[in-house]
Amino acid sequence: MSTDTTALDQLPIACDASAVPADQQEYWVKEIVPKLYSQVQEIQELPNGYAWRLPSAPQILLLLAEDLNMERLCCPFVHYTLEIERNRGPFWLRMTGGEGVKEFLRIAFEASTYFNPQVVKAAGLHVSGPQIDSVATAHEAIDKINERFAETVKSNKR
Repeated sequence: MSTDTTALDQLPIACDASAVPADQQEYWVKEIVPKLYSQVQEIQELPNGYAWRLPSAPQILLLLAEDLNMERLCCPFVHYTLEIERNRGPFWLRMTGGEGVKEFLRIAFEASTYFNPQVVKAAGLHVSGPQIDSVATAHEAIDKINERFAETVKSNKR
């Protein structure tokens, strides 16, 4: 199966939370994201994105599957790769993409308050986001992430 990488590289870099079915948004925002992000043990910077190390536990694998099912809808410009290490080693979720994706991910991660603060600090990130306690506040946060990324792109072109 071949993929047209030119078309993929031309996808707009902006999260579209409305792409996630409305009846699943609350579950994603209130259940999946807080449970999954709080389990991230390490965030590694990659040349074209980031990787998360997560514990090798059945419930984490299920959370990852549910999260990726939503993430792929709202952020189709990100390439998601899940590595399951042998001998019950950790899970590694890699999020990568073309030009701009890494910067977008950094902005999004720094807007999240769900990560362990020590993990974020060790990765050289600075959390500055609001507490997300509803679908409405999640949509507001996503709008701010999109705006911040657009401003970054605009200032880099000058």
